[in-house]
Amino acid sequence: MSNDRLNTVNFPLPSGWALKERQKYGKKGAGKRIAKKVRKILEGYFLAGNADKSDRYTAQDMYQALQQRVLEGDIEAEDVPKVSTIQSWIGRYTRQHREHAAQTSVI
Repeated sequence: MSNDRLNTVNFPLPSGWALKERQKYGKKGAGKRIAKKVRKILEGYFLAGNADKSDRYTAQDMYQALQQRVLEGDIEAEDVPKVSTIQSWIGRYTRQHREHAAQTSVI
């Protein structure tokens, strides 16, 4: 075996790994987005739980409520996000909601 053949066999990365078209930079947030209609429904569930602390929705509760909406024909099944996506959305929306509430209470 030649020396060049040995180097390519033991190299841990696949051929072409450094090509510009294979780079994944700048693609943050390029995935599937939550549909506007679904986002509005999630906001309603969040605000209902915010108004009455005993009626709080968890991410799993919201997911099940969205699945029920699919059965009723209000939304499409492919528009329902995963539980982990809903959980992330709750975290972001909670932060935004608190910031908005803090700004309006100061004014």
